[in-house]
Amino acid sequence: MVLLNSRRVGLQSAQRFGIFMNSILHGLLLAGGKSRRMGSDKADLTVRGGESFRDRGMRLLGAVTEKARLSIAADDEREYKIPTLRDVVSGKGPLGGILAALESAPGTAWLVMACDLPNIEAETLAHLVASRDPAAEATCFCSEIDGVPEPLCAIYEPAAVTRLREDVAADKLCARHFLDGLKLHAIPLPSPGALQNCNRPEDLEELRAREAAGGVEKAVMLEFFAKLRDEAGCATKPYKTRAATAAGLWDEVRVGHGLSMDLDVVRLAVNDEFARWEHRLMEGDRIAFMPPFAGG
Repeated sequence: MVLLNSRRVGLQSAQRFGIFMNSILHGLLLAGGKSRRMGSDKADLTVRGGESFRDRGMRLLGAVTEKARLSIAADDEREYKIPTLRDVVSGKGPLGGILAALESAPGTAWLVMACDLPNIEAETLAHLVASRDPAAEATCFCSEIDGVPEPLCAIYEPAAVTRLREDVAADKLCARHFLDGLKLHAIPLPSPGALQNCNRPEDLEELRAREAAGGVEKAVMLEFFAKLRDEAGCATKPYKTRAATAAGLWDEVRVGHGLSMDLDVVRLAVNDEFARWEHRLMEGDRIAFMPPFAGG
């Protein structure tokens, strides 16, 4: 019944967005990573009513493609109740999963999506499918922040397999660099925040806290020190955000200001006191970001 309902939703979605279903398009949910930063398998994590990232991703892909499969690592021996596609070669990251898909069904295009995109909805994927250009080697969204093409929510055409084989054989495994080398049809992202991923425990806390708080906008004061001040171009700055935690705020600020450091090395202070990244933001908070101090 679930599969039938999913397929019905897919057809309704296709009709609503004017999608032509006469060319073959399958879905691939990437879930073969090691989730080292999260500390546990991201695909098993649950959000929004207890649905796992894995189940949610498969449901969304099944709504807009002919059929969807779960991409798993070559050494993954777990049993799944959903269709899977195992990597042929170990240790090749997302490109290994995409290559396994393209080689498993010559002539078929694949809508590839990372499993850790909790904000993406079926309408966003349907828009991508409706915008597909089969004459290109890939159709993708551009980042809403910096305009860079996004490789892990994109449609890869069969013609992309030649370049993909070459990159994987040469251990050139950066998905973004691979995408940049293809003939692209890139489109704006229609839904702000749809491609924000969930890689770390802090990201998961931000996701759950924002869900609980409803994304209320807050005015805070940002303070930058040392190298971060130079990169941001200012020492202080008033800022409005819908982030729920300091970690969510940092991700916004880092990308928006082109800051070079990741959360793992930056020190945080809130209202003149050192704080944890899980700090729940309040109206009027003074948030200070500091690089590592000399000598540790």
